[in-house]
Amino acid sequence: MRSKYTKSLFSQKLSVVQHNVITFPSVFETAYGNTQNAAKDLLNGLKIKKNETWYLVGNMARRNAINAGRVVNAAPDEEDFDILFRAAMVNVLSKVQQPFTVTVGLPLSTYNVYKHAAGQHLSRRHFMIEHDTATFNVNGGVKKNTFEVDAYDVIPEIVGGIIGLKKVHAPDLTKNFIAISFGFGTVEGGFATNDGLVHRTCFSSHGIRYVTNNLARELNTQYFLDMKNEHQMDEAFLNGSLFTNRRRIDLKELKRTLLEQYYREVISPLIRKHFADSDLEHCSKIYLMGGGANYRELTDLVAEEFKDFIPVEVVPNPETVASLGYLYNSLRVSDNNPARCIGLDLGNATTSVSIFEQG
Repeated sequence: MRSKYTKSLFSQKLSVVQHNVITFPSVFETAYGNTQNAAKDLLNGLKIKKNETWYLVGNMARRNAINAGRVVNAAPDEEDFDILFRAAMVNVLSKVQQPFTVTVGLPLSTYNVYKHAAGQHLSRRHFMIEHDTATFNVNGGVKKNTFEVDAYDVIPEIVGGIIGLKKVHAPDLTKNFIAISFGFGTVEGGFATNDGLVHRTCFSSHGIRYVTNNLARELNTQYFLDMKNEHQMDEAFLNGSLFTNRRRIDLKELKRTLLEQYYREVISPLIRKHFADSDLEHCSKIYLMGGGANYRELTDLVAEEFKDFIPVEVVPNPETVASLGYLYNSLRVSDNNPARCIGLDLGNATTSVSIFEQG
């Protein structure tokens, strides 16, 4: 089942306010060798079976795999989507009542192409998941769980971000605003009013991946990077340093330079192209969200461009906003039954699964 994202998504009044958001890196790799007692708990010891193959997922893959990663903006019928979906659901099986109501999101750039495939995946209704608890439990072993998806929805990422913003971070927000979400695969934006999104203003373009790929190209001219993939480069970029060939390379200055170039050549032209003077005139604030909003060097550039006429605010915990928006959309789809609701953000860098706290 799929619904229109209209005014009701942004203006519905709901009383549930307690949430639990579980996050893990969106990376995986086929499991080989001994993985027993390699983690402290389920979240950090994700080992999932798909068909006849076992996969390390999330932090477990980061620590124990050689080349953990995923295809950026993969189609929902590819294994990347299904493996991360299984890993996310394992973390909430015992915390949500069945049958589940699930909302997932897709970037604007792929929404119309992939929404049908995402819907087909969720419409299977009955699911079985195998995972190995021996990674964190000395008495653990292979567990088989089943669950049922009763209702689902697939909405654009930017819509999920705006719902999360209005339901959780700014519940009294009634004025027009601009929302910009800095993701790893895509950056999304749009102008929102009480009537919903102004589609003329919506955009989707290169995300933080654009910057980390430039980082790798620049470093490759001077260093041997030990065949690090783009997800490993993203982690190094976030940390501000890279360890290779027994040396620690400080990336702080290069990080600032690359983010400035990204803003100047990608973000600022997008804003100028999609937001007319009349939009800016009636805009009360610009909200920044998504994992890339954690880069102060980037958000400061947005604030600098609009310092004379529009305030800019980074949403708290910006990487989880979309997942919370999906959760509240599930609440609407489930006829206001929070115990069954799940918001699932299978991001290119981070997977976030949100549920309402019971009791």
